[in-house]
This record gives sequence, structure tokens and C-alpha cells, in this order.
Amino acid sequence: MQSKLPLCSQVFSKVLLAGLVLSVAVCASAQDPAQNATPTSTASATTRSCTANPVLAPSGKQKQASKTKHPLPLQPAPACIEVKGEPLEVQEALQAVARDLQWRIHENHATEDSWTFVRYLNTEELEKYADTKVLIQPVDFEDGKSAIVVRTVDIGGGFVRVQISAQFEGDGKSTDTTMKQPATTWPLNSRGVLEKEMIAALESRYHPMN
Repeated sequence: MQSKLPLCSQVFSKVLLAGLVLSVAVCASAQDPAQNATPTSTASATTRSCTANPVLAPSGKQKQASKTKHPLPLQPAPACIEVKGEPLEVQEALQAVARDLQWRIHENHATEDSWTFVRYLNTEELEKYADTKVLIQPVDFEDGKSAIVVRTVDIGGGFVRVQISAQFEGDGKSTDTTMKQPATTWPLNSRGVLEKEMIAALESRYHPMN
């Protein structure tokens, strides 16, 4: 009997050691919920409605356009959203949208807090984005363009205020048979559609707050 005791002691010691290892592993897993969390649980909301929406200052081109025979109409307030991130990061996200959708862009200028460019439009796009029915006389439009200003301002707390404003011009000829105007370029009001599309593109790349 005495010769078997050491063997039993060894077996008992191994069982006890295995049980301790299993207990430690279970406790560690229970005390570290981050290891069990799914990737989606770490996602956070990163866009919100604007806390303020100041009017954008007019550009030099807009001041020159106001001296023409057909002054530019009053523009609506810029589309606005606040995004958690960096100003340049937000601009790059919108620039990626323009590349993906193959916009026809010219006069492209970017700084630390703004991005301005001209987007050329076909007739269907012009009618979608600009109000072509407010002119005094009927005009047969051939194409158009939009001068777009994107302003990105760091407002603290990790958020950037993004404001988007657009002005439109249509190229066409008057079809009025009695008082036909010789003008071929017509300033048009924005319908706000283009600006909202750009805001929606930002929301699709970030997580909007509920």
C-alpha cells in the first residue's frame, strides 16, 4: 500500500493543476469583456446637426458676377453638418466622392479650411440642381455649371463644421418671340439638392447620431 501512495499523489497533483489552469482561463475571459466584444460594438456616432450655420462670405467671382446685367439671385443658407474628425480629412472624403462619381471639375482649389471648385453640368443635371423656371422669359438651356464652396471649421470637441454652398449659371438662349434677350448666360437659384447630396455622402462615410 505504501508503494502506491506516491503514484496516487502524482495523479491527484496533475488533476488539481489542470483544474487551476482552467479556472484562471475562465476568470480572465470573464474579467476582460473587450476580448469578447464584436467589432460593431466599438463604432461611435460621428456626425450631428449643426449647432450654428453662419452665412458664408461671398467669393471674388460672386462680387464680379453681381455687376452684370443679370445679377445673381439671393442664395439660400448653406447646407451644414458637423463631423467628428479633422478638416482636411473631411475635405478628402468629399474629394473622393467627386472622383468616384467622375464629376467634371475645374478651377479646383483647396486650403486648410476650404475647398472651392466649379462643376460642369449637362442639361438634366442643371434642371435637377438649379431652379430653371424662375426666369422672366423662357430659355432653352444647353448646359451649365456650379461654383461650389466647402468650408471646414474646427469648432472644438473633436468636431468640424462643414458648410456647403453652391451657385449656378445656365448657358442657353431665350425663346421669347416678342422680347427676346441677347443674353446667353443666366444666373439661377440653387434648389439645395446638390448640397444635400454632398452632405448625404459624408453621412454615408461616417456614423450619424440619432
